[in-house]
Amino acid sequence: MNQVRKALEARAPGLHARIEKMLADSEARYTRNAMQAPSEFLLEHSRRTAAIAYRIALMEKVDPFLPCLIALYHDAGKFHGGAYHKDDVPEEEHAAALADPMLSASGLKRSEIDAVLHGLRALYKDALPASAACRVVQDADRLDKLGVLGVGAFFTKAAMRGRGLVAALTSSLSRELTYARAAPYSMLTETGRRLACEQAAKTLAFFDDLLQDLEDWGIASFERRVVVLEEDLRARDGSPLQRLEVTIVMPRACPECDASLNLAHSRRRGIKCEQLVVRLECRGCGHALETQFCLPVFARSEDDRAELGRAVAPAH
Repeated sequence: MNQVRKALEARAPGLHARIEKMLADSEARYTRNAMQAPSEFLLEHSRRTAAIAYRIALMEKVDPFLPCLIALYHDAGKFHGGAYHKDDVPEEEHAAALADPMLSASGLKRSEIDAVLHGLRALYKDALPASAACRVVQDADRLDKLGVLGVGAFFTKAAMRGRGLVAALTSSLSRELTYARAAPYSMLTETGRRLACEQAAKTLAFFDDLLQDLEDWGIASFERRVVVLEEDLRARDGSPLQRLEVTIVMPRACPECDASLNLAHSRRRGIKCEQLVVRLECRGCGHALETQFCLPVFARSEDDRAELGRAVAPAH
């Protein structure tokens, strides 16, 4: 992280500190409004993403200055107006609105500012061409959610939301495993693909062990089902995908009455992504659980065509 600070200080003295203060203030305002305990989750994620982006940029022979800036700003609009996703405007648009005057006041060239704003918007607008800096940041953001860093963030976020271990796994592990298996095919750089293979394997191995230990000790029992989606699937470049495998992690039985659970799923368009909505309903007492998450987006390079939709490792 010192490397990120040094890279920014060399060309825009004081900017790094101003960005971090803005991120910290934004999260503090949100936690106060939501009556939650103080947190630096957003700031720490932004720092990690910038640090990973710096390393990827060097490996990809890209000047790390713009990737570091885009990484630090990429979630700056998440708590716009002191709320979490308050409106239907993508958070990257709010981030761009924050970045523009700050970067101008820091003396950056207009071309550099425009490159940062374009990079932020291209993170969610697939129709926009992804610059080298944008590709680096997208991969860095996804890599921060993999491996031991991703596992740590998973449980930190669960604790912030007041969820215990079993509740966190029930509500969010389907997303984590689906993203981990898709990660190598979602990356936009060669470095990102290589690192994603390494880090995704760590994610899958950790949660495999955790679920097995929970079952062995008689604490909780989960099963994994694979849902195959085959209709209206597109990669980032607009090319069609034949199929996408999604891993659903669910209790083997109803937590209320121990009867079996029905699994149903549907898709809907969110603000920035195609979402999968998963509903579990007990056949006995009617107890229901619902979770939703964005489907992963594949890069769809020519070399990956035979691999798209396959898991890094088979689901159990």
